[in-house]
Amino acid sequence: MLKSATGLSTKPPLAARPPAAGFSLLELLVVIVILAIMVGMTVLSLGALRAEDPAETEARRLNALMGLLAEEALIQGRDFGLEFFEDGYRFLAWDPDSALWSVVEDEAALRRRTLPDGLRVALAVEGREVVIDAAEQRRDRRQDEILPHVGVFSSGELTPFELFLVTDFIADAWLVRGRVHGEIEVVAPEDTR
Repeated sequence: MLKSATGLSTKPPLAARPPAAGFSLLELLVVIVILAIMVGMTVLSLGALRAEDPAETEARRLNALMGLLAEEALIQGRDFGLEFFEDGYRFLAWDPDSALWSVVEDEAALRRRTLPDGLRVALAVEGREVVIDAAEQRRDRRQDEILPHVGVFSSGELTPFELFLVTDFIADAWLVRGRVHGEIEVVAPEDTR
């Protein structure tokens, strides 16, 4: 301990100093990690709740499948199409040799899709509403009667369309919109109002 000329110490003893105020870096990092985990769990739980909407699930699935179909059309240099039913949809391919549309059956990703119960479609192609025939009538047709509602072309273009996936309330419908230059988008119900 240092003493002044008067014999008194100018510094307090080390033990008498008050401890430093605040948090250590380690304590701050632990708190940040805990908060990040809580935020992550909250975001994941909110996402899981929204994923239960069958219209949203089907809209996103159709968007992804149409993106795959557009890539296949570009890669293969071949035209494809979609045919919609009251209860689902299927993919078609143009055969230039026979000049007919045929059902795509050799690719698992492009198999026929059935919509969940309580979900229905409303389709407009090139600005005009399309009446969807009963599923039984459209499935049992001759090959020369099969025609797509929406074409996906090898040029990267597609038939402009708007497909509404409707549950009980039309205001809750999810929209899948395709534009002529090949862009496909999914629009949430709150964004269509």
